Amino acid sequence: MANSYFKNASIRLTFDNGVDELGKPKKKLKAYHNVSDSAAATEIFETANVMADFGTKPLINLEKQSNQSIYA
Repeated sequence: MANSYFKNASIRLTFDNGVDELGKPKKKLKAYHNVSDSAAATEIFETANVMADFGTKPLINLEKQSNQSIYA
């Protein structure tokens, strides 16, 4: 039977950064580390919205990235 343990997690916010000279959308990424494994999706969403309010660019995507080690 395999087991796993939590190593670390982070959230990644993607902001709309306008368009380039060819008309393609530009994005700006910002990552925040040391996110708790027990952080619920609602809590992360609310926190990301508060952090996005400090900036001027609209938030277009939010991801939680979690790393775990799996062993037998």
